Amino acid sequence: MIRKYLQFIKEADETPVEAPAETSDESKSENTDDSKFGEIKDEIKSMIEKTIENSGGEYDSFVDSFIKNPEDVKIEGFINDSDIYDFYLKWRNDIDEILNNVKFFDEVPSEINTFGLYEFTIKGTQKAVEEVLKMK
Repeated sequence: MIRKYLQFIKEADETPVEAPAETSDESKSENTDDSKFGEIKDEIKSMIEKTIENSGGEYDSFVDSFIKNPEDVKIEGFINDSDIYDFYLKWRNDIDEILNNVKFFDEVPSEINTFGLYEFTIKGTQKAVEEVLKMK
């Protein structure tokens, strides 16, 4: 057992460590939230603008209200669970990355009142939209 451990240590020491490939300033700016999630932001913005067209109001005040109380403020096209799930399927890579950044997946599903994968996906998508709107 100790020999295997020592062999593992020796191999680890012999393995060269590579520097990260991205070192330019341009690649660093791509990792910022503003440029990285531009497309999903545009999609959410257009959904909010449709909601405002139908019900009136101003974009900034709507976003502020949504951030403060997402349970009561509804975005058109994002009301039914099936619509939210379709939105998730369209933007799943971005949504998963956003949720990972805010450590949503570290939470126990029962703590956020979800008991199935579908419900967990819906709650996560809603949380991701909140986070995108907070990015401004």
